[in-house]
Amino acid sequence: MLGFRRHLRTAVLLWSCAASTSTSTARGAITTLKSAVRYEEVIKKSRFVALAAPARTAEAANAYVKEHSDQKARHNCFAWRLSCGSTRTNGDGEPGGTAGPPILAAIEGAGLHDVVVLVTRYKLGEGALLGTGGLVRAYGGTAAAALASAETVTIVPTVIKRVAYQPHDTGAIFSVVRAFDPRPVDAPADDQLATEFEATPEALDEVLNRLRDVTQGRCTVT
Repeated sequence: MLGFRRHLRTAVLLWSCAASTSTSTARGAITTLKSAVRYEEVIKKSRFVALAAPARTAEAANAYVKEHSDQKARHNCFAWRLSCGSTRTNGDGEPGGTAGPPILAAIEGAGLHDVVVLVTRYKLGEGALLGTGGLVRAYGGTAAAALASAETVTIVPTVIKRVAYQPHDTGAIFSVVRAFDPRPVDAPADDQLATEFEATPEALDEVLNRLRDVTQGRCTVT
């Protein structure tokens, strides 16, 4: 299972960075899952069901695990990895290092971020014990197989900025921000207008310089 070749269809999206993630995501694009996927396999009298889903925050990842864990199952083991660098694993009573870490290794091996994987184990009857190595292969393998079946997206981080300006500078402002998803917002003063826009970190400096040039420094960007 760990040798599965990943044939993934990849799309490209723009992602507005929240304040809590802008520092980390500014390092560059990340790859995550487009939607949730499921994979299951029976291994030596145990059924392993792997669920993988995108999760942008620890709260979202933990909520997914809580919602999809089966309390009637023998074990609900999981791992998640965020673009900010945070990770978490849980083996839910399996021998140390045999469940959560192999699931995390599958996520890392797939090169994914902002992903949570839950692998639930159901005992189907008496049979041969999997052993430590068998559990590592089972949890890591089912997680890897679930991720291999998923469609991914490459997320290009963007930074949201707000420019305030005089009404007579509207044309000049929009000549710069037209390509950056501009939208009107409340202005800081009654005699001003304000527009939000999104730009990639790489393009931001040039956009800010052009805004100052076309308004001769009359605009304010926050």
